[in-house]
Amino acid sequence: MTRRRAAGRAVAACAGLLLTLAACGGSGETAATDGAEGVLLEDEQLDAIKGQVDKMGIVEWHGQLLTKNPDNGGKRIFDLDGRYSPSTGYSELSMDSAIDGNRQQVDYLVVAGRTYFNSEVWGPNASDCWADITGDESRSWGLPTDLDPTWPVVAARAIRLAGDGVAVGVPARTVITGMPRGLFPSVPPALDKIEAGAVVTPHGHLIEVGVDVVNMWNDVPAAARSAIETRKAGWWAMTMKESQNDANITPPKHVFDPVVTPPSQCKRG
Repeated sequence: MTRRRAAGRAVAACAGLLLTLAACGGSGETAATDGAEGVLLEDEQLDAIKGQVDKMGIVEWHGQLLTKNPDNGGKRIFDLDGRYSPSTGYSELSMDSAIDGNRQQVDYLVVAGRTYFNSEVWGPNASDCWADITGDESRSWGLPTDLDPTWPVVAARAIRLAGDGVAVGVPARTVITGMPRGLFPSVPPALDKIEAGAVVTPHGHLIEVGVDVVNMWNDVPAAARSAIETRKAGWWAMTMKESQNDANITPPKHVFDPVVTPPSQCKRG
């Protein structure tokens, strides 16, 4: 996977969705009822997008978490770039984080139930070297619980047409498990039966997504909301497309223990 992809592209891709998302209302809102034909059109559009996703081989995606809608001054928390194979469940991910003001870029590889880690601080000579961090929560927190990035489409409920796309409701549980697991190690019970408003829009081979997490929190009763770290997530923007890179996601070439072997020598370890 190529490191250091453009961090701001998801915001740019999502900018056109902001006004339409604001018009789609809070979670739980019923679909437009301009007659049976109106409902059918919404469902048809969502079904068409789902069909586009279903036909993808390896899914290439970019996700960006912000404190809130970027039009309202939301600040970037981090970016994830990934390739996901639906046939194997394997993933390659790269995270660019600015949490607590500390810039960090790391790569993850998830193959056959094992999770591997590679850090930019190891230098370019260690790009094929990986440390096994399976079960290490402190280093795997950037990985989504559900590695399949198509969740904003697959789990969505059509609400209304929104330009060329469709405004949808996405179960809050799915939103939480689709974002990095370190934010919310488990799904807060108060999110049962809560939805997040989102807009999903196709642009040729590219699908854009904007998920309004801020208003999802607002639908949680105040007493329960006080126990949730809602500042950790306010807006999820992403794009997905079928990868033009036909290379399969494969096990790491070199696995080593960086505590024992210096990264510069990992290929000899």
